[in-house]
Amino acid sequence: MVVEIENERGRVRRTLGLVGWLLLAGAFPAFGQPSADQIEVAGVAYSVEVERHNGYEAIAWSRVPESVVSSSFQRDGSATGQVAGTSLELRSGSPFGRYGDSVFQLSNPPYRLQGEVWVPLELLVEWLPRVQPKSAAVAPAAATPEVAQPIPAAATVDERPTPGSRRPGPWRVVIDAGHGGVDPGTMSPRTGVREKDITLSVARKLAAELERRGGIEPLLTRDRDVFVEVMERPSLAVEWEADLFLSIHVDAQPGGRSSARGFTTYHLGQARTEDALAVARRENAVIELEEGAKPPNLQQLEIILATVDRDAYRRESRLLAGHIQNGLRGAMDTQDRGARQGPYYVLMTPGLLPAVLVELGYITNRADEAQLKDPERQDRIARALADTIENFLEDTGRRIAATEGRG
Repeated sequence: MVVEIENERGRVRRTLGLVGWLLLAGAFPAFGQPSADQIEVAGVAYSVEVERHNGYEAIAWSRVPESVVSSSFQRDGSATGQVAGTSLELRSGSPFGRYGDSVFQLSNPPYRLQGEVWVPLELLVEWLPRVQPKSAAVAPAAATPEVAQPIPAAATVDERPTPGSRRPGPWRVVIDAGHGGVDPGTMSPRTGVREKDITLSVARKLAAELERRGGIEPLLTRDRDVFVEVMERPSLAVEWEADLFLSIHVDAQPGGRSSARGFTTYHLGQARTEDALAVARRENAVIELEEGAKPPNLQQLEIILATVDRDAYRRESRLLAGHIQNGLRGAMDTQDRGARQGPYYVLMTPGLLPAVLVELGYITNRADEAQLKDPERQDRIARALADTIENFLEDTGRRIAATEGRG
C-alpha cells in the first residue's frame, strides 16, 4: 500500500506494509524500521530504503543509487563520491560536507552504525536537487558523458555573504538577552523563575567566555535588568557593524502543560509549522509594551519573507542556526528540537549579517527548568555557544579568504 505523507521536505510517497500501518496508527514507535521511500532527485524517481536511528531519517551510503552518487566509497567514518562530475565528501559526526571547493551544511550529521556510514535523507531530497537541475537528471555513467554542473548559489563561495568583510579588526558578536525590565518573558509556574533573568545570566557568561578567549568582541544589547525595544535590538547590531547576532530566549508551553521540552534555534523565514508560528507570536508580543509602537502585520511579514526566501543573508542565518543546534547537543540533557525558521521581529536586521534566536529549553518543563536555572549548566551552555560562534566565524573567515584569493 502506498500513502502520501506531507512533511517539511514536501510530499513523500511511502510504501507501507503491515508494520508500517501499525506504526502509522501509533501501535509502537518507529525506530530503526526500514521503509521504501519513493524520492525524486533532479526529476528522476528512485526507491530507497530509509531508516530512523537518531531522530531523523537516513540512508546507508552503500544504498545510495549509483546514478545519483557515482564512485561512492566509505572508509574510517568518511563517505565520498562523485555528483555531476564533482567530488562529494562527508564525515560521520559532522554536519558539514565538501562539494568540490565549497562547504555546505546539513541539518543533521551523518553517523556510523554497524560498520556503515548513514547520511540524512535530506542530502538526497533537499541538497542534491539544488546541485542537479531537473534538466540534468543523472543517467547511468555509460549512457552519457559526465558534465560538471554549476555549484548552487547556496554553496558557492563567491555568492555567499561575507560577515566581517566590511571593516577591519576582530569579529564582533551582538548577544541579545531576551526580554528584561517590565517584560519578564515566560515564568515558571512552579518556582516563579523568570525568562529575563535566565537569558541575562547566560548572555553575560557567554560574553565573558568570548572575551576570555580573545579574537571576538562581544557586545550586549542589555547588561542589566532593563527594557530594550524589540526593533532596537537588531538595529543595534547594524549600528555596531556586527558580524553575528544571537538572541537568547527560553520557551514555554501554554495552557498549563509541561510535557514539551528541548532546545530550538530559529532563523528568519516563513513559519513552516503551527508550533513555530505560535512561538514567533509569543516572542513578538513584547512589542505591545512599547509606547506608541505599531507592530508589523505578521501575515504581511510572511508574504515579504516568501519573496526573499533564498537571499544570501538568510542562507547564512540558516547555517548559523544549524551550528548552534549541533553545539548545544553536548551541553543540554534534553530534546534536540532542530533548527527552524519563523517570522521574528528581533531577527529583522536591515544589514547583511546572520541572525538567529535560540530557545534554550522549556521553563514549563520541570527537567528543563532545573537545567536552565543551574549556574554550572549555564556555564556549559555559554561554553558550547562560544565554541559554536568561534567555529562559525572561522569558517566564515576561510570563505572570505577564498573569495579574496579569487579576486
